[in-house]
Amino acid sequence: MEANKQKAIGRIQASLTALAFGLLGVFGKWGFSSGFSVGELMAYRFFMASVLLWIVVLLFKRRWIKIPLKQTGIFALLGIFGYAAMSITYLSAIKGLSLTTAVLILYTYPFWVSLFSHFFTKNKITKKEVLCLIIGGVGLVLLLGGHIEVKEFWAVISGLASAIIYAAYILLSEKYQNGTPPLASSLYVITFGALALFVFYHPNVTGMNTLSHFQLFTILGIAFICTILPLTLELAALQKIKSTEFSVIMMLEPISATMWGAIIFKEVLSPQQIVGALTILGALGLRFIKTSSSTRPSLSDQH
Repeated sequence: MEANKQKAIGRIQASLTALAFGLLGVFGKWGFSSGFSVGELMAYRFFMASVLLWIVVLLFKRRWIKIPLKQTGIFALLGIFGYAAMSITYLSAIKGLSLTTAVLILYTYPFWVSLFSHFFTKNKITKKEVLCLIIGGVGLVLLLGGHIEVKEFWAVISGLASAIIYAAYILLSEKYQNGTPPLASSLYVITFGALALFVFYHPNVTGMNTLSHFQLFTILGIAFICTILPLTLELAALQKIKSTEFSVIMMLEPISATMWGAIIFKEVLSPQQIVGALTILGALGLRFIKTSSSTRPSLSDQH
């Protein structure tokens, strides 16, 4: 019973992660309209998130700062070669692809999570899970719609790299951050990610005192709502549910982004987008029906 409760909490945390990440496009639009470049916004996002996290942890959970050196190294790898590398390759892909194409390629990561999990862990993917991924993929294409365009072939490679890196990040987070408080994990992952993004983009930190109130609001919002909150919830969820299940639930993120766009920017959903959203929800429902109807764990559920 306790295991089922933890699994339910993990699913809720994964769903909230998708909802929070869905607001990234909203804060991104506000940031770009206020004059930020993509690189500046990404670097400021992680810089502010790391500063806020360090303040909170130093004030309330100072003991969480002391973690084993090996664990610190793991979080450094996850932050630099995981989240920061994914962000850089994804933004590079946007330069040579239409936004729709870049997003579609990025959201192949649930497939990569399942594939890597099947071949490199004891979590073997089932036929029903494959069906869920296929149905979800169809729904994603319908939901995003838009213009499919490839300007540069290297951008396709970069987009695939972002999806594969994020899949590896999820799998490694599931394996190596168990036993560490999620907030402590996100503290180090975000901090090392911020360092990597600063080295790559070289933003002018001293210029932050000249930012407008709206720009500061945007940075604070994207740092807390779209970085600290979802990354911490993501790491917490991965301590309770399998990475394959987490990645399928994260197909809610494009639905979340579309929903926030409709609410905040009054964007009108087309019938095709509504069908796409319902198709993704159908794939998730099929995944949960399979899980809840099992009376005992299958081989794919055993770690």
